[in-house]
Parts: sequence; structure tokens; C-alpha cells
Amino acid sequence: MPAAAAGRAVLDIHWHLVRRTWSIREAGRVVGYVSALALRDVRFVVSAAGVARIRRRGQREVVAYARGALTESRPVTDSAQRVHFNPYVAAAFLLPDGTPIAAAAFVAFLSDGSCRAVPIPSEGPPCVSWPPSPC
Repeated sequence: MPAAAAGRAVLDIHWHLVRRTWSIREAGRVVGYVSALALRDVRFVVSAAGVARIRRRGQREVVAYARGALTESRPVTDSAQRVHFNPYVAAAFLLPDGTPIAAAAFVAFLSDGSCRAVPIPSEGPPCVSWPPSPC
């Protein structure tokens, strides 16, 4: 892990399509690249305007990322689900069954470009709405 990222509280992580590695961004600035890492208390962020721009232009750009606190990596458990983002499919991060995911307790970003999330336990069905509203 780059020295610049060590000890930072909140980081934004996205997959760099050209470098084929994870970019670490802090306060809007890329501070390093790593092959794998883990975050806790993660929120998945997607720019709706950015997704619309990608669809209109057909050009790639960073419009989605995971924001959370850096933590030690641990083995990926069975409760961790693969999470992916494709702006041509949906304007949200999705689980394998197509369900949108907005947050996770823990996310492992793997060297193959995939990420696995342990969802936040909930007592009822997930509340997914935009713009955000109380459920």
C-alpha cells in the first residue's frame, strides 16, 4: 500500500481500467495504486449525471466508487457477495441477482478487479430509493 494512503480515515476506491489496479483517491486526488485492499463502513457512490454522460458519449470516466475506511484485509467469507458496476446496465452497484447495493460493512477489493462485500445486516427488506428518502 502506498505510504500516502496509510493512516487515512476515509478513502474513495475505483478500478483503473488502463492500469488494471485499484486507485486510491482522497479529497478528489489520486494518492496511490494497489493491487488489493479492504475497506470497512463502505458506501457505494454513483454520479447519475456521470452515468448519463457515459451513455450519451460512449466514453469511459470515473463516475462510481466505494467510499470507506481502510482496514486490514481478511479472508473473504461465504457471506461476502460479488459487487459490480456497469453504467450501461444500471446507475447503481449491483449484487449478482441484480439487486442494488448502497452500503456494506466490509468490502475486499481483489487483485483480479473484482470486489466482494459483506452487506450490512438489516431487519427488513432493503430500502433503495433516489433521491434518498426515509423508508
